[in-house]
Amino acid sequence: MRTSAERCSICRMLLHAIQHGVNGDCGNIDIKRTRSALRIGANGPRLLRFCMEPGHADNHYPIGRPILPESGNSSRFALLRAWLRQCDNSHDCSKHSSESKEALPTRVLYVGDPKDSSYSSDLVRLVYGSEASRHEYLALSHCWGKVSVEEKERYCTTHANISERLCGFSLSELPKTFQDAVTVTRELGVLYLWIDSLCIIQYWDNHEDWKREAGRMESVFPDAYCTIAATAAADSKAGFLEREIRTEHVYVQDTSGRQFYISTDIDDFDNHVDGALLNTRAWVMQERVLSRRTIHFSANQTYWECGEEVYCENLTVLRSPKTDQFFTLDPNFPNRLLRSGKRRTLNCISFLLKDYSKRHLTYPTDRRVAMSGLEDRIARGLKCRSRYGIFQKYLPRTLLWHASNDKMKKIAYDYHMPSWSWMVYSGGIELLDVTLGTVDWVNHLMFDEECKHALITNALSFKNLATKADGNQYAVLDSDGAKRGWIEYDVGDSEELVEEWCVVVGRTHGFDATGAEEYYILVIRPTGVGNDYRRVGIGLIKSNCVVGPEISVRVV
Repeated sequence: MRTSAERCSICRMLLHAIQHGVNGDCGNIDIKRTRSALRIGANGPRLLRFCMEPGHADNHYPIGRPILPESGNSSRFALLRAWLRQCDNSHDCSKHSSESKEALPTRVLYVGDPKDSSYSSDLVRLVYGSEASRHEYLALSHCWGKVSVEEKERYCTTHANISERLCGFSLSELPKTFQDAVTVTRELGVLYLWIDSLCIIQYWDNHEDWKREAGRMESVFPDAYCTIAATAAADSKAGFLEREIRTEHVYVQDTSGRQFYISTDIDDFDNHVDGALLNTRAWVMQERVLSRRTIHFSANQTYWECGEEVYCENLTVLRSPKTDQFFTLDPNFPNRLLRSGKRRTLNCISFLLKDYSKRHLTYPTDRRVAMSGLEDRIARGLKCRSRYGIFQKYLPRTLLWHASNDKMKKIAYDYHMPSWSWMVYSGGIELLDVTLGTVDWVNHLMFDEECKHALITNALSFKNLATKADGNQYAVLDSDGAKRGWIEYDVGDSEELVEEWCVVVGRTHGFDATGAEEYYILVIRPTGVGNDYRRVGIGLIKSNCVVGPEISVRVV
């Protein structure tokens, strides 16, 4: 191929694509042809894309752009407007819960109306949502990145500058990512833009405004006309509209006379969007799930994501398989999920908790609030209460969380957090894998009505048992040394079981040869205050490992 690449442009493009997409020397490579691409093997990465111009596509070659427009090209924004019109006219994604001005957040950024005689492209103004002339606004999803505290304070809205910003200020005072978001808002013909650090007062007010507005996150993104995701921006100063991409293409004709393009531009939503830095941030997860539609400005190309499909800037249309992520695309999340049944609902909740817990936070204490809007939305859909990431409808089930890799580290909150919540710790967690229909969950476990951080339940003591380290777990051994179950501690190591108690949250169906069931348990230790206990781990043990009588306890 190296020889033929010297005189054949298609071979040269294919060789470059292989060198870019394959690590190391893979020897012989099996290249397969599909309708729209050449790829490595049947399911490997795509190397070159086939497409035909709009109006000429057929069953052999799909519609597509062989090359993407330049960053500032008007056709780029024309496509965004076309995506919005298509969704507005053909989908249910844009139907807001409220068509009144009350749907706007407390404050929004007015980007100006070119039809207004006082319009200036360099001026923006902070306004109260109740005073806005229209109810449509866009919301920006972004990450700060490595920006100094001094720079953040200069960019943010504070008590010191809010009066000035309510009168109007220069767009040049804002970082490039915010400026780009204003450009997109104007190009889409929308007057208002919501950016968290501009529309929520930061610093010096004991975070009172931030606390109020953080509690309203459940409505900010779903009520937005569309969300702008600054996927390409590593920080607030980088911007996301400019891009440096080099795409090659050739115009060819097949043996039947069809003329089409072969292009090196390959859409890759999984890597360009899901694998981007922005989508490793904890706050961004609820922003994306709660948004009705999102335009992702990745470093490679722009993507449209709504409840129906994903459109790529090269005009490829992607369909989402019915995985957990498919249900998060629902513009009315979690309605689609709840209609899918209990099994998928539990699997998706588990997926979301696992995904969120491994994401990054600048301030670890934000772990409780960075998904509060999403948690509220799920709880309302389930018609139950939730506390600290635990859902009442599936209370025993969602209490069986554990570290997904290494031991977790306790977060230093300045207020009490309950030991039974995974939000107490940093690090990834996942729910224990329990097959649906194989366990009878207890009904004597409940949220305390008087104390938000307490569970009311019954506890049993352990018999004379020993424990032995076994990987991340401890094997529970009887007096003969036979394994009778396991315990996994949240942090720290095992102590004598005589000092510990257990809360049975579920009983498996069936008995062993000795007539024993298996119990799913929370391991608890006394706090030394009344009948208060704290959770220290979970486990699965034989029923004859514990002994009564049961005592009434609060797990705090």
